[in-house]
Amino acid sequence: MTIDDSHTNENSESRSSLSVESATIYLFVAEDGNRRVLGEWLAKHGSYQVVDPNADREVGDCDLCIVDYNGLRQHADDLRQVKAETEPVLFPVLLLLPERHSSIIEVDQGKIADNVFGSTIDEIVSLPMRQAELEWRIKALLRLRDQSLRLQQQTDELRWFKKVVEASGHAVYITDPDGTIKYVNPAFERLTGYEREEAIGQTPNILNSGEMSPDYFEELWETVLLGEGWEEKIVDCRKNGELYTAHQTISPITYDGEVQALVAIQADITELKELHRQLRVVDQILRHNLRNDLTVIRGQAEQIHSQTTGEVADAAGEIITLSDALLTTSQKSRAITAVLSDQPDTRQIDIVDTLKRIVNSATAAFPDAQVDLDAPSEAIVSATTNIHEAMSELVGNALVHNSNETPVVSLSVAKKGEVVEIRVTDNGDGIPEMDCAVLETGDAIDDLYHGSGLGLWVVYWIINRSEGSVVVENGETDGTTVKVSLPTGRTR
Repeated sequence: MTIDDSHTNENSESRSSLSVESATIYLFVAEDGNRRVLGEWLAKHGSYQVVDPNADREVGDCDLCIVDYNGLRQHADDLRQVKAETEPVLFPVLLLLPERHSSIIEVDQGKIADNVFGSTIDEIVSLPMRQAELEWRIKALLRLRDQSLRLQQQTDELRWFKKVVEASGHAVYITDPDGTIKYVNPAFERLTGYEREEAIGQTPNILNSGEMSPDYFEELWETVLLGEGWEEKIVDCRKNGELYTAHQTISPITYDGEVQALVAIQADITELKELHRQLRVVDQILRHNLRNDLTVIRGQAEQIHSQTTGEVADAAGEIITLSDALLTTSQKSRAITAVLSDQPDTRQIDIVDTLKRIVNSATAAFPDAQVDLDAPSEAIVSATTNIHEAMSELVGNALVHNSNETPVVSLSVAKKGEVVEIRVTDNGDGIPEMDCAVLETGDAIDDLYHGSGLGLWVVYWIINRSEGSVVVENGETDGTTVKVSLPTGRTR
């Protein structure tokens, strides 16, 4: 074999870069001279690893096979088998064919051309050839192999993702930017009652229940066509006319800044919504009956207390105190029901302004207490709209359960990276371990031994739904610091 070095182009490497960083090349070159010269030439290239046929390595593990005329004669069946096993990934084979053997392509009644060249050989080059040309041909085949590998990887990933989506318990449908449905998964069929063939080609308007306002859909389309995600509840209609409520997220798929498709996922929350409704009904009935009965009991206790003395009057006073505590508990249970039943309404809130109002209210309600606030002029947090209720409960709890002659509560606000930290410190007797667990983790408690128990649950759920956290630090002797961390919001 002859490789002509007289026209070597030193810049050939800069014009053509390998797709495979370290390509392995298998040599089925029968003639010793050809194998030696080709091996020496390939050895000069650091990106090539030459595998000799005598080495303990499978042909299919390599990236390219180079054969000469006699090597092809001996190994044609093996090469065909390897190419068949690696499909659809390309296993390229390059044939080096001296000019004196070039007529072999047209002879043997076409058997070689049909049975060998057509199914085995990807590139035929005539010898002698220039080094730069040989290098270009090798790299071209390696690029084709790399492209086939990438295509196969993408195909495998798409198959895997399709299996995941098909197995999903949530309804998934994909539309083009105009809203035409291109794909639905089996969960969509089960939820909506529409078969895949019925839904594809239609628009999501087939699910329109008439319950959502035109403004809802106008805002939805305006948002997603800008490339932004959408997440809201929606009331849709099944094929049979039944309404269902879903939590829907819509994610745009963009390319070069343009929306190419929209992926919608619906989680059916119809039963959950009904449970919330039932919870509210039960809660309202219980609170109504409890409040009415307690009001009667308290009124009678007050009458007894005003008309008697001694042990009877003391007992009546105890009934009044317990009635007030139960009425307070009833109010707090209502707050918990509201927090758990409604979707979080998260907004940008100036927590400093919120705390100032809480301090003013606490000072008015507890004139013998000292309530201080150390805070910057402004601190914007991302929190639910009832964050005021949570912080007010913490301050009130610190004042009510404080046996000191002068209860002291100090509030401070500090921005720390991506969070705003609010510290509520008191000089009281400390928070019991049971209540600490409620505030920090929301763990269930066995005994709400005073009215603050339900209030601390309110604090936990409000801060939890604001994606914040609570840490309780009890002092060594007395006093407690409750540290609330909330995510920062956009600065005004």
